[in-house]
Amino acid sequence: MKPEKNKRYTSYLQEPKIRVWKDTVLKAGCKIYSVKPLNLYYKPNGELLFALLSVNAEAPDGNKLPSIIFIRGHASIVVPLVINRDTEVKQYLMVKQRRIASGEICLEFPAGMLDTNIYNPVNVAMTELFEETGISLPEKELFPLSDSLLYSSPGASDEGIYYFGCRIILSNSEFQSLEGQIHGNLSENEKIILTLKSREEAEAQLTSLQACLGFYLFEEYYKKSNEK
Repeated sequence: MKPEKNKRYTSYLQEPKIRVWKDTVLKAGCKIYSVKPLNLYYKPNGELLFALLSVNAEAPDGNKLPSIIFIRGHASIVVPLVINRDTEVKQYLMVKQRRIASGEICLEFPAGMLDTNIYNPVNVAMTELFEETGISLPEKELFPLSDSLLYSSPGASDEGIYYFGCRIILSNSEFQSLEGQIHGNLSENEKIILTLKSREEAEAQLTSLQACLGFYLFEEYYKKSNEK
């Protein structure tokens, strides 16, 4: 299915993020009797960014589900391991940016929301990697780090995360040039600073569970690959 772009729907229930959430809940055997919007927040281009909904829903055993859901939509995260061709040094390429939840600068991996591109998480991963780091890779160079969607806060939000990994081989000059580069969309208040870290260096600074999980998934992927 092709992504639906810049379209304002006649009903908020037709928004791709909300449709995917409803379909997922119904597929699990639950029933949804009513959905009411408490707040809807749209991007300037007409895409739904967030929704806060009041829901009357029932589990297969007849118990009521919690009545409030924050619709954020799914996201893709890329864990890039950069290899210096000349020195054979290996470092993870990470991004630093100040986050509204804590007000602090957070150390993270490149990531982005699927928005209306809900059926193509690998394409979103490629796009975000380029937009946040300036590195362009073909789809075949990215590999999934998990067999399933991983939910970040299923008690309150629909957000699930697709994790991807990649290996990037660069010359020494290209490798060295990554540190301190600035990327991001300034019109969206994004100021993203690149940094190269070992896992040990990063974990001493991490406050993001998503980044912690990224390290684990990446290294488990390679451990299993080497066991085959």
